[in-house]
Amino acid sequence: MPIEDAHLHFFSKGVLAFYARQAESLKDALDPASAAAAALGIEAPPAEPEALAARWVAELDRHDVSRAVLFGSAPGEQSAVSRAVRAFPDRFVAFQMVNPRAAEAAALVRSLVEAGIRGILLFPALHGYYPDDASCRPVYDAAREHGLVAFVHLGQLKIAIRDRLRVPGRIDPSLGDPVRLGPVLREYSDVTFIVPHFGCGTLGALLPAIRGVRNLYLDTSSSNAWMAETPELPDLAHVFRAVLDCPDLGPQRLLFGSDSTVFPRGWRADIGQQQAAALESLDVAASEREEIFGGNLRRLLP
Repeated sequence: MPIEDAHLHFFSKGVLAFYARQAESLKDALDPASAAAAALGIEAPPAEPEALAARWVAELDRHDVSRAVLFGSAPGEQSAVSRAVRAFPDRFVAFQMVNPRAAEAAALVRSLVEAGIRGILLFPALHGYYPDDASCRPVYDAAREHGLVAFVHLGQLKIAIRDRLRVPGRIDPSLGDPVRLGPVLREYSDVTFIVPHFGCGTLGALLPAIRGVRNLYLDTSSSNAWMAETPELPDLAHVFRAVLDCPDLGPQRLLFGSDSTVFPRGWRADIGQQQAAALESLDVAASEREEIFGGNLRRLLP
């Protein structure tokens, strides 16, 4: 079954350095990226994005993954992910994090288009806004104008690298409110939206909020540890069943994602195995499994 991964973080030297400079114990390091890698016990990424991209290509080949969406997970990472895509245009698509509250956010989005970025990553809980705040409107307008995908993280947000390096700052999960995303989806019905991790604990509120919506996809990425706090959705089989039975979603609006990040762990094959097992336990047709694990993403981002 051809696999395409809709959620892979490109943790370049720039990303590690960004977090290291915010950590009290690492902020004065001569090589902040290498210092962060040592503190985290991970493989330090190569200096050039093309070399890291080649490392990922070899890893994806090992797991028969044909293509992945690379996330630029820190400000300014559009250069790194766009260089990775230029080096391997048949293997990667690039998304970049944007803070709508930052100065000239709309202009930044336009520059991303020029760099070949195909989607924008929005993290309300991290940057302090609701999905329907006025500050988001210029970014959504730019996404509409340029045909970009809008990826909006809802619910719980845990950034492991940030936590492990003890980077200060508050994350407010209440800002990732699915009810407040609903009107945005309707107003921007010609923009494709993706919500990761099945809504990350908000699925019960998200499903009624999107009735009649046809421009939303959910990605299946990560361990989905939020299930521990939702007794009505205790495991992946229940989560998949809820989405597959939703007339506004179903198998055609699900995108497989691994939430892979760093080496030596590499690509998270365990995530794919767990999700495949859950779908098989529900007797989901092979054709629908193929859509979830690759076909839907190929159509969305050809």
